[in-house]
Order: sequence, then C-alpha cells, then structure tokens
Amino acid sequence: MTPADSIWVLAQGATAAGNGPGVLGWWVVGLLTMAALLVAVELFVPSGGLISVVAGLCAIAGVVIAFRINVMTGLVALGLVAVGGPTVFWAAIKVFPSTPVGRNIILTAGTTEEDIQRRQSEKRAETQAITALVGARGKALTGLRPGGTVRIDGEDIEAFAETGIIQAGTRVVVTSVQGRQIRVMAADEVEGEGRQA
Repeated sequence: MTPADSIWVLAQGATAAGNGPGVLGWWVVGLLTMAALLVAVELFVPSGGLISVVAGLCAIAGVVIAFRINVMTGLVALGLVAVGGPTVFWAAIKVFPSTPVGRNIILTAGTTEEDIQRRQSEKRAETQAITALVGARGKALTGLRPGGTVRIDGEDIEAFAETGIIQAGTRVVVTSVQGRQIRVMAADEVEGEGRQA
C-alpha cells in the first residue's frame, strides 16, 4: 500500500457514515498532518527538540484515535507513521544544513575550497601583521600587571609586560610576539639594555 493509498483509506474513515468514525477520522488526518507540519517547523525554529516532541505526540495520538475507529484504519495510520516518520526525519536531516538555523548550528556554510583558502590567507596576513609589530613603539594606556592595553600606531592592542609591572602612561616597545600574545617592555628598559651592550 502506497502512502497515497494510506491517506485515501484515512480519508474514507474520516468521511464514513455514522456518528463516531467521521469525526474521529478527521481527527486522525488532522493530527498526522499536524505532526508532519511541526517537523517542518522544527527545521526553521530553534526549540531544542520541543516541537519534534509535540509532533511525535500528535502522531501517536493520531494512531491511537485511528485504532478507535477500527483496526484497519489503525493499521493504516500506524503504517503511515512507521514509513512516513523515518522518511520525514531523513528528509529533515538532508534539508536542515541548508536552513538558517542549520547553518548557524552546523557551520557548514562557506566550506568551499575558495573559502578555505581565503580564511587561510586572512590568518596568514593577521599573523604577519602581528609579527611586524616587533620593535614598534607605543604607550601603555592601562597598567600592565602583566596584561593590559597599549596604543601602537593609533591602535589599542592587548599586550603583556615582558618583565614586572608597567604603569599606565609609560612608553613601551614591542619585544616579541608569542602566538597572538604581544609582549612589551618599558622603552627606558630596552634603551638601558642597548647602552649596556
């Protein structure tokens, strides 16, 4: 029996003559449709799985009501959920990475070779710019105990004192770069070491 046949059987149950089956059949169709729609909504609305849980409860309620109509309708609804559930789940997994929520969570956007090369190039340029600061002179904006802020070439940069504590307002010289960590010394100390050598 195809999904279309299953839906047809449910629709027949919904429109069956009599007091109970007609109304109950519409409940079954409505609950199963609601379950499918809620799974689709889950793809676009971050709910931490809450919407999926409600979708599952709608599907279970639809199957239970279908069995109350008659066993055949119940089996058809159960089969529809058993086949449709995993199919919808598989389709959701395939579609999810391309949704805005999926892109934010999975971070698969921008993984082309061109994007990877661009990021590597930007990282190299940033590393070269930081390394080029060695020997640059500036001024401590805050006390470095050992970390603080210095201004070099009009730019405020986080830096660490190479030795001791450097007071705010002291002239500094960048002495080294370790990874992304910029190390400075007071300009007086660097000039003093130069005279001793």
